[in-house]
Amino acid sequence: WGKRALFMFCFLIITTQYFFFTMPLAFLVNELLEVWNHSKVTTGSIMGAFSFSLATAALFSNKFTKYMQPRQTLFLTVVVLTLSSPVLFMKFNRTVFVIVLFATRISQGFVIGLCEPQLMSVMTSMYPERLGFVTGSFELAASISSTVGPLLGGFAYQNHGFAVASIIPCVFNFLASIGGLILMSQKNMGDKPDSHSKDSLTPKNDQARTTLGSLFILPVILLGMFTETLVSMIVNTIESFYPNFYRVEFLKQEGYVGVVLAIAGLMYCIATVTAGFLMDREVPRKTIIFSGMTMMIGGCLAIHPRIFKSSAVWAAIMLSIIDFGSGLTQISILPCLILQYQYRTHVSIETSSCQMSGLFRAAYFTGAFFGPVIGGSLLEKMDYNYAYFVLACFLAGTLTILFLTELILPHTIEIPLDRQGSYENLDSDNSDH
Repeated sequence: WGKRALFMFCFLIITTQYFFFTMPLAFLVNELLEVWNHSKVTTGSIMGAFSFSLATAALFSNKFTKYMQPRQTLFLTVVVLTLSSPVLFMKFNRTVFVIVLFATRISQGFVIGLCEPQLMSVMTSMYPERLGFVTGSFELAASISSTVGPLLGGFAYQNHGFAVASIIPCVFNFLASIGGLILMSQKNMGDKPDSHSKDSLTPKNDQARTTLGSLFILPVILLGMFTETLVSMIVNTIESFYPNFYRVEFLKQEGYVGVVLAIAGLMYCIATVTAGFLMDREVPRKTIIFSGMTMMIGGCLAIHPRIFKSSAVWAAIMLSIIDFGSGLTQISILPCLILQYQYRTHVSIETSSCQMSGLFRAAYFTGAFFGPVIGGSLLEKMDYNYAYFVLACFLAGTLTILFLTELILPHTIEIPLDRQGSYENLDSDNSDH
């Protein structure tokens, strides 16, 4: 019972931490552009500050575990998140507001980036033989936040203003984190087992020294990170600026836009469940990745309302298709990275999970940082229609690279496992690959 409860609270903590990223999508751009009259470049930079900070922290999260256990990291995270949000209730002038908002978003992103990979490692240590279930749950938590976050953020901003909308994620995260800390305090649940203890989950042959540099010598890691970064760039560019365009183009209120984003987030949620189901049925992950990216390309080409003289409903459907394709792609990339890294470095599944989930989040939020910044500059210079065509071309180029790589170097994306999916036997046929 304790293990299941802790797993559920880890799931809830990740969901509420993502509220700090997804809820502002419904109102922060409008607050900066319409209320404070900032440029799109400044707006994109503020939107990306959270992502850049989280990506940097996630990249070094595994190093951080030498000094703090997951329970201690979670405590640090909830303290910083709880203290940073009320600052936005204070009154500032135009310049000071931007500085304070930058500092708040950076601090929030940093502690979340440290905490999430460790929570992923805790979840993996509880169910090491069910990697698909764990990674699916990890992404499902993010997708639920993508569904509920913009909806709550849009209605809270419309009815109560910016400050109240900004503090709501703090309340949810505080409640979930307190429950997680209480469970972790019982019998040291949530602490990493010692590698020499009897109950350690680390295999005896896990003697590999994993450094940050060793992660980047594997072509499959670079390819996976590049794909994840690009997908994240495109999705976050669209979700940062398209809601404001949608509101102006179709004359809708923030609450309506929040519903549209919630539906798109729901499609991402469905995609994560669908991808997990397909992988459990032994559908090749590369097939799921290629299908998801193809859907994203089609959605980017058809999302602009002037192409088909479409309505608000059509634009919402295209946005949902993009999110569904994004979900299929991203939920399939993380297990590929975890298994490939474990296979080629002979580390335990928990170590690989912590390393790769941190790297995966770093790639995602690197794209989430550069997406709004580059997208804001792109939209300053060209029409939305041409901008989305450029995004579709980037996706098509990446899909071509993936296809040619898998064609020339088989098993780059997916390694062959036995029918039981045994992780211990991964190195038995190492000479063949």
